[in-house]
Amino acid sequence: MIEQLKQYKIIKPLGAGGNASVYHAWDPVNNRDVALKILHAEDIKNELANFRSEENVMEEIDHPGIVKAYGFDHEEDIWFYVMEYVDGYSFSDLLQRKHHIKEADCLLIAESIAAALDYAWNDHGVVHCDIKPENIMINTEGVVKLTDLGIFHRFEFAPDGKKELPEHITGTPGYISPEQIYGDIELDCRSDIYSLGASLYHLATGRLLFPNRSTDDMMKSHCDATRQALDPRAYQQELSEGFAQLLEAMLVKERDYRLESWRAVFEMCQIVENGGKFKPREHADFAPSSISLLK
Repeated sequence: MIEQLKQYKIIKPLGAGGNASVYHAWDPVNNRDVALKILHAEDIKNELANFRSEENVMEEIDHPGIVKAYGFDHEEDIWFYVMEYVDGYSFSDLLQRKHHIKEADCLLIAESIAAALDYAWNDHGVVHCDIKPENIMINTEGVVKLTDLGIFHRFEFAPDGKKELPEHITGTPGYISPEQIYGDIELDCRSDIYSLGASLYHLATGRLLFPNRSTDDMMKSHCDATRQALDPRAYQQELSEGFAQLLEAMLVKERDYRLESWRAVFEMCQIVENGGKFKPREHADFAPSSISLLK
C-alpha cells in the first residue's frame, strides 16, 4: 500500500473502482482528514483526461449533499485528486448488515439525493450516471452525501439547448436507466431518477430489481416493456402504497412518461412521508414501469 503522497499520510484503503482506488489520508497542512482518489497506473494513458475533467467539475460543485473535491495533483507518475472524507458508511454497507432499509430512511435518502442532484443538474448540467447504494453515504452527523461523480455526464447550457460534452457513458447494470443502455439519445436528470428508483427498491426490499441474471439479461430487463419486478410490498409488507407508487413512477422505462424533475421526486416523497398516496399513473398501460404494482 502507498504510505505517503506529497504531504498526505495514507491511513487505509477505502475501496477500488474500475479505474481508481480511494484511500483515507491525513492532510497535516490543512489539518483535516481527506480521501485520495488515485488513478490506476495502467489507466493513466486512456483515462487521465476524463479523470481531470471529473475533478474540474467536482471543484465547481459546492453542495452539502455532494462530496467536495479540493484539488488535483500528481507525484511522479501517480495522479490523484483530493476530496472530502466522509466519516460514515455507505448504504450498501448498511444493507449488508440490515438486509433492508426502513421506508422512512429510504425517503430521507431520496429527498437528500433529489436536492443535491437538482442543484447539480440545474446549476451545472451534470447527470451522475451511476447512482447506486455504494455511492450514497451517510456521515456521523446523519447527513446523506452522494459520491463518485467519476462517470458523470455533463451538458453545456446554451440558448439553443444542451450540447453534449463527454463521449464516455457507462453505469452499473443493476441500476442503469434504459436510455443509458440504448446510448442513442442525450441524457438528462431523468436517467438518474430511474437509477435512484432502482437503488431505493434494492434498499427497501433487500433485492435488486432484476436479480440472479447475467449482465446482458439484466440490462435487457430494464429495457423490455414485458419484464417487470414485483411490487416492493410483495417482499416487505410494511411498505406503504404511496412509497410503491413513488418507485413505480421513478422506474418508468420510457423516460418521457417518468417523473420529469428532481423537484417532482422531492414533492412526491413529502406526500408519501405524510401518509399520502396517488391516483393510478396515467399512461401506465402503454408506458410500463420496471415494477408492477399490486392490483
